[in-house]
Amino acid sequence: CCIFDELSAVSCLETIKQGFDVKIIVCYSKDSELLHLVRMVNQIIHRTVKPKINLEFYKIPVNKKLASLLLAEITTKVLVQIATTNSTKRISLGLSPLIHPVDFVESLIKQAYNKNLVPYFPLSGLDDNVFESAREIGLEKYLDRIKKLGGSRFYDSKQPAKKIEKIVEESITSKKTVSVNVGQNNVHEILDEVRSNN
Repeated sequence: CCIFDELSAVSCLETIKQGFDVKIIVCYSKDSELLHLVRMVNQIIHRTVKPKINLEFYKIPVNKKLASLLLAEITTKVLVQIATTNSTKRISLGLSPLIHPVDFVESLIKQAYNKNLVPYFPLSGLDDNVFESAREIGLEKYLDRIKKLGGSRFYDSKQPAKKIEKIVEESITSKKTVSVNVGQNNVHEILDEVRSNN
């Protein structure tokens, strides 16, 4: 699963709760996002059954804040590419057909199927279980932001396919792998590792 915002973090946690063994990747575009994402990841890794876990970080090379659909499309394409190179059969997408535009979700489903991957959507909608999972990983203060997503109007931020592919390729080459012994608080250890390689 790919963590790039609050909803994708909750989606990853739901995937773990539903019994899947996950490979966690984190996509970020600015260092300022990194701390926030690592804090969420730190809460999630305690739910895995492994004493040691490898986290992969990918920096999306953009200067401005991406529209949420564009970010979701880029991270999905990154996830698809990683899954195909690692012979992974399933990918967990932090999207919901009840939240995101159906055409958009269907387009990403087709892209996954075209690469012989099975896309999995642990978030069927924004119900109490999702908010409970958000609380579990310390996202109480972001619940309003997650609830707002449910009522969002998504603006079409279409970019040329070639431009998106270029962003995805550059993101893939920025890969940093951090190996972590799951402990009480791994936030600084993870941040130091990611930043030392930058």
